[in-house]
Amino acid sequence: MKALKWIAVLPASVLVLILANLIWRLLHSITASRYIDPDSWLNLIFVDIMSSAIAAAAFVYAGAFIAPNYKKETALILTILISMISGASLFIVNVMTAEYFSNIGIVAGIVGAVACYIEVQRAEKEKENE
Repeated sequence: MKALKWIAVLPASVLVLILANLIWRLLHSITASRYIDPDSWLNLIFVDIMSSAIAAAAFVYAGAFIAPNYKKETALILTILISMISGASLFIVNVMTAEYFSNIGIVAGIVGAVACYIEVQRAEKEKENE
């Protein structure tokens, strides 16, 4: 059973990342999109930045939650993985296109993943101290 959980860590994390991004964008389109101009900074913050941060944090948290043991190490590896992928996309965005506002969302994703890793590490330390 543990082997199956370890096999499911990465695919489930990717699935949760996609779902978190879609759910956040769906909630935004249902609630605030009618009241916010699509070309405004507020829309950029609510859609691109928040969806990137939430999706990256969900990626790290899902992997740490599914892992049967070594949760801190799993969260660290997933944080490094999402940071490397985000760094590569940051390079691609800056070299291939002139879409510089995407950089803010990419950096927000890295910040969200690191914040989630710190929270997983804190929670695991509290479990060890009990």
